[in-house]
Amino acid sequence: MPHPMPKPPSIPHRPSKRLAAAGAAPAGTTRRARPAAAKTGVKTNTLAADGDFPGFALQDLQGAPGDTLTDRTCQKLRHALMTGALLPEQVLTVRGVAEAFGVSLTPVREAVQRLVVEQGLEVVNGRTIRVPRLGVETYREILKIRMELECLAAKEAAPRISNEEIERLDAVMQAHLAAIQAGDAHQTLMKNSDFHLSIYRASKQPILIRVIESLWLRVGPTLNLLFPQYCGSLTGHETHLVAMDALRRRDGDALGQAMRDDLAHGSRFLIRLLKP
Repeated sequence: MPHPMPKPPSIPHRPSKRLAAAGAAPAGTTRRARPAAAKTGVKTNTLAADGDFPGFALQDLQGAPGDTLTDRTCQKLRHALMTGALLPEQVLTVRGVAEAFGVSLTPVREAVQRLVVEQGLEVVNGRTIRVPRLGVETYREILKIRMELECLAAKEAAPRISNEEIERLDAVMQAHLAAIQAGDAHQTLMKNSDFHLSIYRASKQPILIRVIESLWLRVGPTLNLLFPQYCGSLTGHETHLVAMDALRRRDGDALGQAMRDDLAHGSRFLIRLLKP
């Protein structure tokens, strides 16, 4: 979790020996009592050679019947990008990823090729695999699209989401808060993506969901810049409380506005840190 550009001071990275071995170089609601703020120490994201890859185990992926090993490897890399388990400008090697996932080189090469097409990864000088760094104008463009599509997906989800899923999301929100308070960057981003994307997937609009996920693929690594200052402020947790209240009332307009507000608050902070 070597870097062509200096890392922002807000994300202290301490790469481990295992990280180096993998070939990765860190690039209207009822108010509850306000929780304690986050710890100042931040647990950062890494890619380890022994399979300790942030996220879920490869064998636990819920793919479609008949998925190939390349499909599942691509899915895991997508998940790592979408949840911020990889950092902007982090360098990967095919061999390092293969060792981390416990697969051969071929499915990793094929998965990387797919993600290069989707702009989730880039190949520099014909051989170096790197997580792209978003410039501020690119981020602004993606943000405008996300504002509209994620708000729409939330409105569609409100009448469709099950009571069981609402209760699960309440538990996800509490785990998100606990991760913030523990200063755990990776778990905070994991729970945040679970909260948002689960709501959007509840819309049952497969084309819309696919487009939203393609945008998260590109912005996920950049969300690491929210640590520790923005997440420590608990602003994101407050908007999640509003979203949960809207979900329970099946109020699509309120839910869409909560998602829009969450994006706006975090993005105002991020844009100040991004370069042209």
